[in-house]
Amino acid sequence: MKTVAEVIGVSRSNLADRLQERCKKRIGRPPLPDDELVSKIKAVIAELATYDYRRVHAVLKRQALAAGLKPPNHKRVYRVMKVHGLLLDRHVGGDERRHDGRTAVDERNRRFARGPDRHRAPRLDRI
Repeated sequence: MKTVAEVIGVSRSNLADRLQERCKKRIGRPPLPDDELVSKIKAVIAELATYDYRRVHAVLKRQALAAGLKPPNHKRVYRVMKVHGLLLDRHVGGDERRHDGRTAVDERNRRFARGPDRHRAPRLDRI
């Protein structure tokens, strides 16, 4: 045991404690099966393919509450959609610009021709 502890670089007492420990069981309830939720999600997405997980969760929540059932957790809906590849692609913006900074207009904007704070004609009754 001494040689093994020296090679690994830990103390002998630490190595002995590790050998005596039992495998720890998972704490908490086992995860729910995803098959039923996946079929419900696919049914919602079939209506409109552009639904993101927030809207899918809202529809599922509305359906569950109408049926008197407990709605699914929004984090679970996101996880299930991510695992099964049902999430929408993230919008990262376009690579090319729509114009180079100059836009075509018919006439000049004359509203602010004399400056932004002087766009109205002076009142004659105050003179």
